[in-house]
Amino acid sequence: MAGLWAICLALRAFVHVGDLNLVDPIETIFAGVRFNGDAARVVLLVEAGIFAAIAAGVFARRRWGLLLALCCMVQVVMSHLAFVIAYLPIHAEWMNVRVVASQGPMMVLITLYLWIRACDLIFDSQHAEARAR
Repeated sequence: MAGLWAICLALRAFVHVGDLNLVDPIETIFAGVRFNGDAARVVLLVEAGIFAAIAAGVFARRRWGLLLALCCMVQVVMSHLAFVIAYLPIHAEWMNVRVVASQGPMMVLITLYLWIRACDLIFDSQHAEARAR
């Protein structure tokens, strides 16, 4: 799924929807900051690279793939929180704040699920190595 999402993000960065010459419709949020236009394309390509690395790490059954996925989800949760806090005082952004805030609980649940599933795989192997010594 992470690999497919990486492909979707990369396509979104380069495929133009419609024939809009006045405004570049590409927009994304990373680390609580809104990016538009070419900056958004760069951010989408970086995100696509991160998800491709997650897919490669999980597919290769490497611990770093799971850690990267967990760190990415923590960043998403913190980014949503930072966006809501930063743009809440701006009345014109209330609709966007409402949408992002409504996504927050699901992002937290996904992160908690990933943490619960990954905790044994990430930390127990380190404790088993220490006990074996």
